[in-house]
Amino acid sequence: MSTTPKPTEQIYDIPLNQIDVSDDNVRVTDRNKEVDELAASIKAKGLLQPVILEGTPGTPRYKLIVGQRRLLAHKALGRKSILARFVPHIDSIEAMVRSLVENMQRVELNHADAAKAVMKLYSDQGKNEKKVCQITGLSMRRVREYIQVESFASDETKKKLKRKQVELVDVKRALRAANYDSAKADRILDKMKEHELTSYQKKTLVEYAEANPSASVEKLVKEASAPRIDYKALMLNIPVHLQNGLSTAAETLSMGVEEIILKAVADWLSDQGFVHA
Repeated sequence: MSTTPKPTEQIYDIPLNQIDVSDDNVRVTDRNKEVDELAASIKAKGLLQPVILEGTPGTPRYKLIVGQRRLLAHKALGRKSILARFVPHIDSIEAMVRSLVENMQRVELNHADAAKAVMKLYSDQGKNEKKVCQITGLSMRRVREYIQVESFASDETKKKLKRKQVELVDVKRALRAANYDSAKADRILDKMKEHELTSYQKKTLVEYAEANPSASVEKLVKEASAPRIDYKALMLNIPVHLQNGLSTAAETLSMGVEEIILKAVADWLSDQGFVHA
């Protein structure tokens, strides 16, 4: 990939009707997000940062590389032109990098749009994650996150992500629990929502799935939904005479104190008819 050319320092006032949005602009979703607020800011303070166009001044038409929301805000204000800088003709990858970085730094980019752009860069750079990080400024964790979801999530899940019907963290959990089987991951996501699992239960589901990769979705949900107590965090105020009895029993029976307590609780619950063997 060649070095991305810098915009010229000269600023031009370009008619809006001479500008086309480049196909390489990564923002497809939420294009109008917060445009009203931006328009109000431009009206009050003016355009602080010119847009970037591809082409040669004086020879329209021009392609918008960076500044789609600023262009929309100008249209909302009824403006006929916008201040712009120019870059010479650049290839699609360079244009996409500019758009990706610009959108990442401003209004949060929809995950689906960002993932698609990162995957395209990942492929263009010989599937080298480090190069993608260097080009975009994204962390390795973020890049891998986009690659994993884009590579393994089903089309339906990607659509739900785009519509914000599922959370990214749950998609990642479902993929891990399904060992990156997209169909199984979809069923896990559905069950997470159906049973309204808590964050703790979802964590338990993933841990059980990783320890039992052949477990069915139903089994995973059942294990995740089972009542649990974090015994390590459980503090019991045990009278001194019971403490002495526990110590003696542990030494005599060669059992751990926790094991004895758990067995005692199980026996009591069974005797009272709360549990059945």
